[in-house]
Amino acid sequence: RLTLPTDLTAAAAAASAAIPSASASCRRCQVGGGDVQVMGCGCCLHARCFPISNPPIQQCPVCRTATQGIALVGMDFAEVDEARRAVLAAPPKKGRKRKSDKDQDPDHAAFGDPSDRRTGRWSAEEVAYCDILIDKFGTGELPVEEKTKLNEFLGNMLKSKQSRLTKKMKNASLSQKAFHRASGCIVDPNDAKAFAKLEEEFILSIQSQIERAEIRFHIQKEWRELFSSYCVAIGQPLDADAWLVSVEEMDRRASQARENARIAKRRAMMSNALTHDASNTDSGVFINRMHTGVADALSPDDLMSLLSGGRPPANGGDGVAAAVVASRRAPRTYDHGSPFLSKVIDYIQQNGVPFEHVDVWVPSFVPADGNAGGGASSETKCRLCFAGCATTEFKILPHGSRTGFQQVKEGINPPSEMLSPQEQVALFGFGEYSQKFSFNVGCGLPGRVYQSGIPTWEQSVHN
Repeated sequence: RLTLPTDLTAAAAAASAAIPSASASCRRCQVGGGDVQVMGCGCCLHARCFPISNPPIQQCPVCRTATQGIALVGMDFAEVDEARRAVLAAPPKKGRKRKSDKDQDPDHAAFGDPSDRRTGRWSAEEVAYCDILIDKFGTGELPVEEKTKLNEFLGNMLKSKQSRLTKKMKNASLSQKAFHRASGCIVDPNDAKAFAKLEEEFILSIQSQIERAEIRFHIQKEWRELFSSYCVAIGQPLDADAWLVSVEEMDRRASQARENARIAKRRAMMSNALTHDASNTDSGVFINRMHTGVADALSPDDLMSLLSGGRPPANGGDGVAAAVVASRRAPRTYDHGSPFLSKVIDYIQQNGVPFEHVDVWVPSFVPADGNAGGGASSETKCRLCFAGCATTEFKILPHGSRTGFQQVKEGINPPSEMLSPQEQVALFGFGEYSQKFSFNVGCGLPGRVYQSGIPTWEQSVHN
């Protein structure tokens, strides 16, 4: 069983006072990075060095002191944070950025991303570490669950793609080899020291400072997760308060990393779209690139790398305004919003109109010569300027052949669902992009609608 914390805040305080740092040495192999602490005597051991013969344990396996139980050590984020600070403080490298160059990407998602697996060549140190993992897996001297497949174990420990393992060990039949527990730990202290040495040599062989810190963090996390599952399987009680606090922090960081990736993706797409549109502007269409908050346009290769990363006032004066309504949406946060936009969204939701996003342009009088600082005598002309955007909370779903609007007319409440995060980011970026544009009367879709006073339905606005 796992002892769960009743108060994560209190658990965090208790953990910081009672749990040793990640640099605490293992009492069996004398190498830092202990995973499990014996409560009472305070001895710390690696998960792979901790013997459990007859659970629950009654005394420390090292000093033989009577124990009150064992506790899983929480994760230490210090090395990863220090590596990122060092990268941010260093001057940027010259030359083309490689997709795998994490030293130029300190916001790289380090936690909780199952798709973020290592590729590329094997170093001699990694091969040696992989060999000893296979050896101890085969002799049953690791805290691994019964019937775990060797390919799954190696992929998780080395943070490696399965295709990379298969290519390196073509005839090893990794997926056909399953774990069968013997001792559940490395019995010989000399073997434990050799194991720890090979693990450390593999970590130090990684050139990238951030990747090196991430790999060390990842391997420690894997050992502790394995030990936790092992204790559950054999019935050994385990105090996991400090561990669960660090898991919560990992989840928070993973969520923040995903949000940063969405923002970077949206900015990159906007920058490239603005560059393309600015070089192909129709007559009477104006694009403002000032204060966009986006970086210079990316090269096609960098843009595709990012996208595959696999790492986002509407006062109509006399009541006349041209509105372009696009299906799909973002969260209901009205940047430069107004009561007019709120009423448009309320009408859409109450009447089952199958749209989720609204962009609004209103007529404004600007200097004809483009000089915003012109005096009162300067000639002006009417131009449709961006007045705001808004989105609904959800999207209306059709029911059979009837639209949401038809269902509302028949007195039926149409089905709906919240938009996905991807849809939210896409339409938030759509509204953010729209504010860069203004139109002369009769030019562009908003300008043509305003001039004619007749609504239009465009099914392929990208054309």
